[in-house]
Amino acid sequence: MPSIQMVVPAEVVATLRDLRLVDTAGERLIFRARIADDDDSAVLAAGEDDLEELLGYVAAEANHETDRRRQKRLDQAFEALKDVVDQP
Repeated sequence: MPSIQMVVPAEVVATLRDLRLVDTAGERLIFRARIADDDDSAVLAAGEDDLEELLGYVAAEANHETDRRRQKRLDQAFEALKDVVDQP
């Protein structure tokens, strides 16, 4: 059962759904996200290890992205997820 439930902007989930370098477990985590009633945010549920792995995928893809706009979106998604992970 996921130990962390985080609310992230809906754009973050859209960016995560566009990841190319993610494994099947990561895809399941991303596509399980529930868009909130306001359509501006989403709830992403993950175990701590799964979230750390997802952060790694996002960082790797951002580091290898040549399109500046997409890289910026990936960086923003990484920061949004990292902010949740870094909370006590």
